[in-house]
Amino acid sequence: MRYLLLLFLPLLSFAQTLHLLEKKLEETKTIRVSFVQKVSYSWYPKPDISKGFFYAQRGGKFRIEYEQPERMLIVSDGRNILIYYPQEKSAIIDRVENNRSAVIEALFLLSKPLSEVFESIGEIKNGRNTTLVLKPKLRDEEFHRVYVELDEENNIKSIKIEDKEGTTTTVEFLSVSNNFSPSEDLFKIKLPQGVKVKKL
Repeated sequence: MRYLLLLFLPLLSFAQTLHLLEKKLEETKTIRVSFVQKVSYSWYPKPDISKGFFYAQRGGKFRIEYEQPERMLIVSDGRNILIYYPQEKSAIIDRVENNRSAVIEALFLLSKPLSEVFESIGEIKNGRNTTLVLKPKLRDEEFHRVYVELDEENNIKSIKIEDKEGTTTTVEFLSVSNNFSPSEDLFKIKLPQGVKVKKL
């Protein structure tokens, strides 16, 4: 019996860390993040690096402003998603239901409980930080493993996502503001005149 308990103790520890993170996210109504995103491919030595700002509001509204290497805007009002390319003066509008991902909704959009989407399969200690190793409960072609790095207060420092082809996307959180008051226009889908729009 003692050996059986020893086997389960690490699992209980992982579950506790996941629960603490989930509770923190449940208390978050809005979030603003300055980030660096790095996409590494198994077949190419140089990663793609981009920088920008991310905003989300509980209920599925979000806004991503890519500043580097080129400007791009992605906005969702909870019903539709707009992808706008300022340099090309073109945009794509699609319905949210055509782009749903439980993994993204749980990690970034404050829309799903983490324990509903993931099981915690490991924990990595790195100094004062802890990295949760998560596996999606449902089979997902896009996501194989997720690594969430947390500081001592369970604030997210970075999220790394691996797919089955070996591509990894790492989002490093440079600065975070929780429960800010968004402006009325932050999550609205609107475009300047003269933009060519394609609706999917």
